[in-house]
Amino acid sequence: MSQLHLRQIIGRQPEAQALVAALAATLGAPVTVEDAHGRVLHGDAAAAGAPRFPVTSDGTSLGWVAGHDQAAVIARVLDHLVAKEVERRALGTEVLHLYREINLIYSFSEKLAALLDVEGVARLTLEEARQLIAATDGAILLLEHDGDTLGAVASFGDEMSMLPSYQKTLGILGAVASSGVAEIVNDVDLDPRRLVRETKMRALIAAPLKVGERILGVIALGNTAATSYTAGELKLLNTLALQTATAIENARLFERAIQAAHERERLLALNKEVEIARARLEGELDLAARIQAGLFPAILPSLAGYEIAARNRPARRCGGDYYDALASGGVTGERLLLCVADVAGKGLPAALLMANMQATLRALLRRTGSLTDLAEEASRLLYASTTPEKYVTAALAELDPASGAIAFVSAGHVDNVILRANGDAVKMSSTGTPLGLLPPGIPLTQSTDRLEPGDALVLFSDGVTDAVDESDQEFGEARLLDVLRRTAGLPLTDIVSGAIEAIDRFAGGAPQFDDITMLVVRRDA
Repeated sequence: MSQLHLRQIIGRQPEAQALVAALAATLGAPVTVEDAHGRVLHGDAAAAGAPRFPVTSDGTSLGWVAGHDQAAVIARVLDHLVAKEVERRALGTEVLHLYREINLIYSFSEKLAALLDVEGVARLTLEEARQLIAATDGAILLLEHDGDTLGAVASFGDEMSMLPSYQKTLGILGAVASSGVAEIVNDVDLDPRRLVRETKMRALIAAPLKVGERILGVIALGNTAATSYTAGELKLLNTLALQTATAIENARLFERAIQAAHERERLLALNKEVEIARARLEGELDLAARIQAGLFPAILPSLAGYEIAARNRPARRCGGDYYDALASGGVTGERLLLCVADVAGKGLPAALLMANMQATLRALLRRTGSLTDLAEEASRLLYASTTPEKYVTAALAELDPASGAIAFVSAGHVDNVILRANGDAVKMSSTGTPLGLLPPGIPLTQSTDRLEPGDALVLFSDGVTDAVDESDQEFGEARLLDVLRRTAGLPLTDIVSGAIEAIDRFAGGAPQFDDITMLVVRRDA
């Protein structure tokens, strides 16, 4: 993993800049943030002798926060943001590694499906195994019809190419076949179970070929050089062994099915069970998607002098975006709360947190005074009821229909805009951290503005501007504003639909990787 620099937190994350600025304003004194080389990343150069507090990662200094004694609070917050970034990078590396392994295993499964002979399955398994696990030798041994003798059906390398048949109770591989438990032996010479034919191997890793509780044989990889096989490699070999055992069993069943009708019926019954399970899962996912769709407002409030339109399109059947428009005193109440939120993650877990967010927001609407109170209380409740990696970015706007006044709170959300009647765009930036991310106590701030006749408030999730085409270029804010300006004279529903259609044209054949949500309110001209 590349080295992390403090500039990557302060210089490239607007929400981090906003958070530092907000904390400095709350503490009531200017602060300076410097990187490890003394370059100023935030604020003005610190005065000589000013207190300095380090920002570190794993014992390495990334920079300093200077200004006054309370600047230590900002240094600790930056420590937390750095730790989160390090954790995110580590997780990304791990996910990439796992994705590559899964991709190879998926490809292996497809190849196995095309094979119907035992030797072909065994040879393919060894070819795939040596790509994933370093080995000079390898073999697949199957139990013969007597159930007590192991015989090699495929192998590679000088040491395992000519393995004779032997009792499954003998040697290290015999022990694996007897116990049904995978093993790593990183020093074969010291293992009392070794056989003469195993002595040239310095290290062995072996897993049983099992179908249910029945053991078919053993897959073994070895190295004539000193090697330390790991638990991760053992888990991977176990995965290959399970798939291989199933493929071998299917091949044997196929051979028997040619001569025995009852075996064919058994295979058909198994296939039917798989189809039923798949159909049941599809039905459950469809039901979950319909339930989630019902959480969005069926009818948006109707306000005299205003037009409101919204649309959500999840990247999967169940998404993590949320929008709402809530009038505090009926359809024409004194204030209108508008919200677009983006839950961390995707799929069913994100959909569940989205439902939690909706219930929290609606429960708090009439119990809190200001918009910042509502956002801070929602953050407190989400933090208390979710795990640390679950949080919500949200753009919250409170509209006074009579005057057009807007109060705006953005909790770590992507920048949204007010599009003036003359085409000018006013950026509505983040005013605090995501809801539920940090413990209560860090205040959220709000900004204010006004919708004049013809102005439109455009709230959207990052799936709008972060949409990419086939060459991995982002749709971006500039293209969005261009579409909004070109369609400004149309009804609001057509404007929202036109923006999403523009994203689709831009993406071309690239798949939608994130939920797309947009909510627009426009004051009549």
